[in-house]
Amino acid sequence: MKVPDYFKFFNKTRIVSGSKALENIPYELQSMDAVKPLVITDRATVNDGVIKTLISAYGDSGCVIGGVFDGVTTYASTKTAIDAAELYRARGCDSIIAAGGEAVASVARGLNLLVSYKTDDLLQFDTLPDTINLRPFIVIPTSDSTGLETSSMCEIDGRKYKSGELMPDIVIIDPRMLKKREKSQTVITALSAMARSIEACSESDANPLNDSFAFAAIQLISENISPAVKNIRSSKNRLALANGIAMSGIVFSNAPEGGCSELAVEVAKATGHSRLLCSTILLPCMLDYKLNNMKEGVRGELLLPLGGIDSYCATPESERGEMAVQSLKKLYAGMRRYIPLDFKSLIIPEYILDNAVSAVEAGFAKRYGKDACGRILESAYAGDLSTGGSEK
Repeated sequence: MKVPDYFKFFNKTRIVSGSKALENIPYELQSMDAVKPLVITDRATVNDGVIKTLISAYGDSGCVIGGVFDGVTTYASTKTAIDAAELYRARGCDSIIAAGGEAVASVARGLNLLVSYKTDDLLQFDTLPDTINLRPFIVIPTSDSTGLETSSMCEIDGRKYKSGELMPDIVIIDPRMLKKREKSQTVITALSAMARSIEACSESDANPLNDSFAFAAIQLISENISPAVKNIRSSKNRLALANGIAMSGIVFSNAPEGGCSELAVEVAKATGHSRLLCSTILLPCMLDYKLNNMKEGVRGELLLPLGGIDSYCATPESERGEMAVQSLKKLYAGMRRYIPLDFKSLIIPEYILDNAVSAVEAGFAKRYGKDACGRILESAYAGDLSTGGSEK
């Protein structure tokens, strides 16, 4: 394992996971001198019935829920955060629980900044210090969670806010909150979290502490994604998958944004498809390119979480990087029935992808070599990994 000359790793989040994990919330809040949280969520989560489960978990704890704000949509806006802050103040709340996906967690973070600093102006937080005093913040992942709910970043009205203190104090992962969703949504969420984790430990400045979280996330996802989508009612596999997805946000917070993520953002802008799906499609093409065209290639250690201990031990050290990529391709092959794995299947004209290439080409050329961006996208368009992985 490579140890750089200098690195930083920060994680303030405690994960509480398993059967009846929700019942720990009153105790966890009291340990932070809080007794009256405001729950931030959306209508879909309320309609699933999981908020009723959350409320009933309080039992006779002596704590009360100050209110439930369910006005979050799929887009996190400043107005929504301000509205939530008004309810927080009116009800005399002292903490925040976010139950839902990425937008819910972003609004909750915006709310936390507003009530902690007694303001209604999010623009004053254009830059945030590493140390800020915020209200106790708990995240409860649901089936809509992407993993970024546990990260140190949020996006509100297109503006990004980043600080280690924006990470939740506690993440509660309870199988009762993981209502079944479409299999395609489960696959996209899981594979995009895997892409996030693999890319974090594939960069040259990866560090051993973040690697440990990344490898755990990769293994949890690779081992449980197939059984979870085959039997969507399997709470055991869905719980394991949720843990891996949640860990990917911590990994993301401790690594620079990689080329796959940057390219996925630009492709999503150009095509209108989700960033999660774009990063999922791009990941194997990116690794295939690095394996065949870059000196540092793909780390052999990736085979351990992707292929398992037996495969890792049976494979010569010099071949482990290639075997890791083959293991990922095999995993992807089993997911093709649920989601498209190339951009051509999405009926995207090739010329539209040229805009994405132009947006990130300079950075790609510096890190991955001339024409790397175009070749990776060409491979991702055709669904033929050999295009991105071989010299022209």
